[in-house]
Amino acid sequence: MNANPSDNRILSTLRALVWPVVQEWPLWLTMLLTLIPQTWQSMEYHWRWLHELPGGLFVGMLSNMSVVAVVATLVVWLVTKLPHRKVVKTLIYIVLFIQWVVALFLMRNFHTSYTPEVLQLLAETNRGESSEFLRAWIGAPGTIRALMIAGFTLVLVLIAEAKRRPVANFLSRPVTTVLTAALLAAMFLQGIWLGHKLVMPYHNLYELEMAETRYHSNDVFSTLHSSLLTLKFQRQETRKAIDLAVKEATTGQAACGTDSLEMVLVIGESYNKWHSSLYGYPLETSPLMAAERDKGLLTVFTDAIAPYNLTSVTIQNMLSLNSIGHGEKWHERPMWPAVMRRAGWQIDLWDNQRNFMVGETFAASLNSFLFAPEIVQQVYHAVNDTVCEFDGDLVTQYYSQWKPAARRLVIFHLMGQHTDYGSRYPHTPEWEVWTPADVPAAAAPYIDSRRRGIMLDYARVTRYNDAVLASIIDHYRDRDAVVVMLSDHGEEVYDYRDFMERDHNPQKTAQMVRYENGIPLTIWCSPIYKQRHPDRAEAIARAAGRPFMSDNLGQMMLWLGMVDSPWNDSTRNVLHPAYHPAKRLIYDGLDYDRLVSQKP
Repeated sequence: MNANPSDNRILSTLRALVWPVVQEWPLWLTMLLTLIPQTWQSMEYHWRWLHELPGGLFVGMLSNMSVVAVVATLVVWLVTKLPHRKVVKTLIYIVLFIQWVVALFLMRNFHTSYTPEVLQLLAETNRGESSEFLRAWIGAPGTIRALMIAGFTLVLVLIAEAKRRPVANFLSRPVTTVLTAALLAAMFLQGIWLGHKLVMPYHNLYELEMAETRYHSNDVFSTLHSSLLTLKFQRQETRKAIDLAVKEATTGQAACGTDSLEMVLVIGESYNKWHSSLYGYPLETSPLMAAERDKGLLTVFTDAIAPYNLTSVTIQNMLSLNSIGHGEKWHERPMWPAVMRRAGWQIDLWDNQRNFMVGETFAASLNSFLFAPEIVQQVYHAVNDTVCEFDGDLVTQYYSQWKPAARRLVIFHLMGQHTDYGSRYPHTPEWEVWTPADVPAAAAPYIDSRRRGIMLDYARVTRYNDAVLASIIDHYRDRDAVVVMLSDHGEEVYDYRDFMERDHNPQKTAQMVRYENGIPLTIWCSPIYKQRHPDRAEAIARAAGRPFMSDNLGQMMLWLGMVDSPWNDSTRNVLHPAYHPAKRLIYDGLDYDRLVSQKP
């Protein structure tokens, strides 16, 4: 019986479409292997999770490969059409392997890829510096490993080229042709869609960061594109913010009404306040801060939120004197630590995230502001050079060289409850309290033993964070001092759905923003402070229930530091009787209070 002619036509069409990839499959696969170096780095970093996420891992890998798959398909199609195919293929292989060696060199020696910092460094490095750099790193263990991996890859490619025709014949069979066509179609459509999203016109770092977070792709093309855009926006936004800060620190008008006060600002990370016993969590995750509250020294604010669920833009707005509700951008107003510096305050910054994921856009955009050379020189008096595995060690590191000062502000930026909660606290009997069975969780089918274990780690690291705060407070019990603690943003930990971390879907719900934007805010006043400044201590206590968004933190800090400047605005200071909160607009325009008041 003869085959259906229409079936033959379909098969012939599919075979013609996939023919270039089938004929040049070694080159096609080599491009997929060598042009997504950051994906391999990410897989290696998260290796411990691979056994838990086989489906998600497979989908993520296809997504990351899809943009390269489109380019690779076009390249092999071009190769089959050009004369002197072997010469063209050889040149393409040479370019691919040069890029692969460079990518492996960066991954193995510096745990990075084609990031904004790398591109900036290349642009600023002269020939002499390049030669000196290569001589210093040519024999490094990471370089040797990179060359070994590249050599192994080359052997595989040579073997694949030797077996090219037999495999191509196998892939030309009817069943394999259909399967190959289906896989290519899926990757091609995904790659075109993803590529379109990644090359859309973006107007600022926030839009770019949101796109990267939602449409994450780690191939060379996407990474280079986002890195170049990051450098562009950094020049525009960050340069303006740096200039404003330096101007304010050197020539601004500011004065201070006290010479005996010390202040500490602690910026936490991914702190879900509903997992703190200060906010009603059943487990005693904040016993030390609860004790300070019961003594009348700690005020717990109940309605504080962050404008974003992203670290970089939240802290940029937190440290600048803008107000999102009044339509002001973070880079249009100076950073308030610069105002305090001008008023005679000593400013120290100890950041435990300084070296965390330095290649990502969010880290590049934040660090280019916080640690710009001009800022470090003109605003801070001291910054940390090294980071610690645990936040408690960072605090110990700072106070090992600390001496009491008449007027000093210390800013701690902690690792807090960042993702991978189990690695954020020491695994000693002191912190390995409770068991999974002790963790309060919703009676939902998705709450299994693995998720209970994650929730347990979150509870433990929250308790550890409580001890870190207490260790800071202990240095100021007998001094005139104020300690302010808040988080950059919140976090979801299987609170009402089968989800953890943060959701970057633009469609927000009341529950989502409640957990991801709601943040803890506490102010601790020493006994001496309460005795010397009773009116201010009472004002702090009265403000505990007022609505607050962290973009107006600067007004609070200037008031607490008794700093007088043209930037002071009592209507934006949550501690002042004249406080008049603007609309709390999150994610560049969404009314938080209106959203959370809606019925589900």
